[in-house]
Amino acid sequence: MIIVGCQPNFKCKIKKLDHGVIIYQDSINVNITVIDESIIHINKIINGSTPSTIPDYVTVLNPQEVSWDLDSTEDLLTISTDKLKVLVHSDGTIEYQTKDDKKLLAETKENTFVKQDTTETHTVSQAFHAGDEALYGLGQYQSGIMNWKHVPIRLQQYNQEIAIPFVVSTKGYGIYWHNYSLTDFNLPQHEIKFENTKSNATPTEQTVITADGEKEDVAAHIKTSEAAEKNIRETTFTPKKTGEYTFLALSDHGGRMRGEINVSIDGDPVINYSTIWMPRRYSGKKLLEAGKTYNVVFQNTGAKILGNLYYTEPDYNKTVFSSTHGNAIDYYLVKGETPEAVISQYQKLTGKAPLFAKSAYGFWQCRERYHNQEELLVNAREMRERQIPFDNIVQDWFYWPKGTKGPEWDPAKYPDPDAMVSDLKSLDLKLMVSVWPEVKNEALEEKYNLKKIKSSNYIDIYDNGVSERFYRMLSDSMFHKGVSSIWLDGTEPEGVNDATQLTAVGRFEEVQNPYSLLVTKAMYDGRRKEFPKERVFNLTRSAYAGQQRYGATSWSGDVEASWEQLEEQIAAGLNFTMAGIPYWTHDIGGFFRDSKSINPEFDNQYTNPEFIELLTRWFQFGTFSPIFRIHGYVSETEIWRYNEAFESTARKFIDLRYQLMPYIYSQAWQITTNSKQLMSPLAYQYPNDKKVWGISDQFLFGKSFMVGIVTQYEQREKTMYFPKGTWYNYWTNEKLEGGQEITVKAELDETPLFVKAGSIIPFGPKVQYATQKTNEPIILKVYPGADAEFTLYFDDSETYDYENGAYSEVNLNYSEADKTLLITKGKGSFIDFSANPMAFKVEMIGGQIQTISFNGDETQVKL
Repeated sequence: MIIVGCQPNFKCKIKKLDHGVIIYQDSINVNITVIDESIIHINKIINGSTPSTIPDYVTVLNPQEVSWDLDSTEDLLTISTDKLKVLVHSDGTIEYQTKDDKKLLAETKENTFVKQDTTETHTVSQAFHAGDEALYGLGQYQSGIMNWKHVPIRLQQYNQEIAIPFVVSTKGYGIYWHNYSLTDFNLPQHEIKFENTKSNATPTEQTVITADGEKEDVAAHIKTSEAAEKNIRETTFTPKKTGEYTFLALSDHGGRMRGEINVSIDGDPVINYSTIWMPRRYSGKKLLEAGKTYNVVFQNTGAKILGNLYYTEPDYNKTVFSSTHGNAIDYYLVKGETPEAVISQYQKLTGKAPLFAKSAYGFWQCRERYHNQEELLVNAREMRERQIPFDNIVQDWFYWPKGTKGPEWDPAKYPDPDAMVSDLKSLDLKLMVSVWPEVKNEALEEKYNLKKIKSSNYIDIYDNGVSERFYRMLSDSMFHKGVSSIWLDGTEPEGVNDATQLTAVGRFEEVQNPYSLLVTKAMYDGRRKEFPKERVFNLTRSAYAGQQRYGATSWSGDVEASWEQLEEQIAAGLNFTMAGIPYWTHDIGGFFRDSKSINPEFDNQYTNPEFIELLTRWFQFGTFSPIFRIHGYVSETEIWRYNEAFESTARKFIDLRYQLMPYIYSQAWQITTNSKQLMSPLAYQYPNDKKVWGISDQFLFGKSFMVGIVTQYEQREKTMYFPKGTWYNYWTNEKLEGGQEITVKAELDETPLFVKAGSIIPFGPKVQYATQKTNEPIILKVYPGADAEFTLYFDDSETYDYENGAYSEVNLNYSEADKTLLITKGKGSFIDFSANPMAFKVEMIGGQIQTISFNGDETQVKL
């Protein structure tokens, strides 16, 4: 039903549709769509403009048949669902409230516009009032910042940085900004001008060196003629207001390799970035005092421009999305009681993450690189002979014929890929191989008719035919030889030199941010169709909203081995998962590791004691990351190549990862069915505790663990904040009361690890790979102090049969009042417990251990 006409009480003409309304203002049409009770879609377009024809690559939820009411006064139009209210004021601004009139979010006219002049830097922008809240998500950035409130960021794909235009508030809402072009979040208000220039910027001379006849586009072969202290400027700054200032440094227009960008205020670093891959913009923040004069130093070494330093004052109090292309403001408001609920609703809108094969949650042995078939197999066999548990081994690039780039095996180096994969399978191992959406192989390009985006070697993934043929090329060379997964490198992509060039759906500059989304879609759709029994797993260096539904994990790019970069990875990963994509990983130990790996900080990674300690702490972080993977450039990353102490600790944490596999795999099931998270900031579960809002070196692993990561050399204690409640030290079972900071021990062979009271942790036996069969029972560790529940999950570990009910759940419920654990059969019939009873050991922490047999009938265990 469509009702056209004037709402009697409201100033503006409206059209009521089945799922919303269109409000006609003088120059803007505002289309409000009720997607469901908790999700509202807003589209604002200039009257008479043609709507975009670019496909919607992100959302999958059509408007649902839900009840909603429309009421009005002369100045206010109100749309009400069972979960929220949408208040439209006569000036066009929109406000969101809970059902009981609690304010969630409100638009503001300031910094809000739709411009018809496409030569403007930004053509669309929407601003909201920012309240007493913390904001998370937006993807992955290397600033170390946890809370994005007031912070300016450029949402642009780059090596080490991932743009996902979804933000989550502790107030219980999220905003998905539906625009595929480069977008600025919280454009800064002011600029600090510099007059004193110690040394001027000059273009960096870069020479690409050929190695063994192969043109390797990697930092190792780029020489720069840059001075050690080029482009350093100073000035003074006297703030007018007291509070936290946020900063944005524009370093270069096109990004670069090498150099250093550093902004310091009175000697304190605000922005500090010195890794190989250098993005264009950098964020930082610092508390400043009104009336005090500060010395500001801005170093921008290696850039082609002097650079600019912008800032925003403490009372900014806005959240703003501003995009460089588009003719409509387009966003979704997602409501939930908590950040956890918001992300769950968001995944209703954009899709849930399917389960990976259980092996994907095990250890990944990866390095740059295995140079030939024999070298890869020798190392795989030695890992097994040394009884180091792992499930996956990875072939990095340059397995292709000399002078080309693309998924084709060089017969001189890899004479029999089929036999190689067969040998790996006999070792219970899976192989992942690196493939780029960048092809420089005329024979492959012609055979598969791969159209590229002009000014680049990147395929036009927006063309459905090219997308399908790209998958076919990979499948012919990889999947048909038994390769299990693909490492989709360089999916930002960085190599399109002219962004005005056309793709199949429009100019690249209009659609560039979701390139990775479409690459992973091509792989997922193709593989599920061709190999419907095999779960998809792909690793990729970029991501976009909705990518969680395509069986992909992102990693944090080519980061440098340093204590600073280790610390930055934690915040980067936590904000990535809060952007609605649960699976993320990083190069344990850093990609650039020592002087032979373009990192002058360490002379030799295998003997330098500080690097080995850094590697140890990074390995501990990797153990509690969603995907557990080591990697390094020009490195032999096998754990026995370092000292005995490191190998011992690495083995300890690999064993712990595999012993936690029943917990991890069951939590992964909750990701797939209920949109939960495996790795999340403390604010995910404790949004009302302001003390957790900025914490970036602690996180939650699943529903029960809190992990602290040591990020300083020779640190053997760590001060951690414990949210309210009782916590158990995992290593000692010591109880601690929360609601306070506590300094805890952090010996090098341990990382601070705590379990919430009121938890049940299923704990498996030590194994060599995730699906290895043993006769040892699962241990159910009960941490008392509060009621607890856990759903233990089982399936065939490999196929998608779980989608059709081929799984089994075992429900575990602990009552603190009567100290009883109740075990019952849950959903699914994958296991016939009556014919195949399951043995459990039940351990009450601080109490007794009992062995029981579960045959599917309700079983009570008195503890």
